[in-house]
Amino acid sequence: MAERYSLRDCMAAHLPAAAFAVHVMRCVQAELIRLDPQAVAHVDRGGKYIHLYGEVRGTAFSVLLTVDEADEWRAAGPYALDRYIWTELAKKGIRPMQWTPYLQAVFFTS
Repeated sequence: MAERYSLRDCMAAHLPAAAFAVHVMRCVQAELIRLDPQAVAHVDRGGKYIHLYGEVRGTAFSVLLTVDEADEWRAAGPYALDRYIWTELAKKGIRPMQWTPYLQAVFFTS
C-alpha cells in the first residue's frame, strides 16, 4: 500500500523544531493578513522561544512556544502545531472567514 507524503510531512520529519515552528507561524501570519489586510502579525525567534503576536481586527494576540513545545507539536503531526495556534487564536475570537486550501489542509488532514 502506497502512503501519501506531503511536503509538510517531510518538513515536520526533518526540520529542526524551531525552524519548523517559524515556518508554521509564518503560514498562520500570512493567513491572518489575508483575513485582515490591516493586521499586524510578527514572528520572532530567540534563544529557546518562538513567538507569534500582533493584532487582527482590533484584537491583540500572542502565542509563545518553547523549542521543546514546538518539538512536541511537530512530533504530533505535520499540522498539529497549526491546529494548536488556530485554537489559541479562536479563544481570542480570531477565526478565519473562509476555508482556504491551507486551512483545509490544517483542519482536514491528520
